[in-house]
Amino acid sequence: MCLGALAAVACIGWSNPASAQEQSLKFEITPYTAYRMGGSFDEKDGPGRVSLNDSSAAGILFNIAANPNGQYELIYARQSTDADTSGFFANDPTIDLDVEYFHFGGTYLFDGETMRPFVALTLGATRFDPELAGTGSESFFSASLGGGVQIRARERFGIRLETRVFTTFIDNDSNIFCSSIDGAGACLVQVDGRSLTQWEARAGLVFRF
Repeated sequence: MCLGALAAVACIGWSNPASAQEQSLKFEITPYTAYRMGGSFDEKDGPGRVSLNDSSAAGILFNIAANPNGQYELIYARQSTDADTSGFFANDPTIDLDVEYFHFGGTYLFDGETMRPFVALTLGATRFDPELAGTGSESFFSASLGGGVQIRARERFGIRLETRVFTTFIDNDSNIFCSSIDGAGACLVQVDGRSLTQWEARAGLVFRF
């Protein structure tokens, strides 16, 4: 009976090598490059606006298998861009600005062998860090929704192609890009409660183990 059980196990292993490999690959690390678009802040009681310029971005994803089709997902994404200002200063300067997303959520992969479409939903925080003398960074709650396809989805190395939208929820009457110089505080923008939306198209190399 023992020999029969061992033979059955051996047959299963030989007949389903792809399934066995898939079960053994529990983690994914995906460094990626992207192009990010959109995003602006409007002044609460005035015509002022801060508009983020479209630019390249980069990040890394860490995924952990939860079941054959589901994954937990952790994201760090960063964009170093310029923000055009209008209505605040006489010369309307451009501000260097870093935008970072720290998110956690999940991914659902549809069935497929070589290619697997997927959708992803994450929640977390957005950090805006202007390179403006004496000005501090600001963080707000945000969410993202993405979709795309994984190519060579059941092998140790693959490609991930995706589009994703990030929505940052700004608190009511928020003061942003504030500074404190010699005990006196000042803020560049006071905004009403609203959302800031950015779109991102990305491509990454998936390492599975």
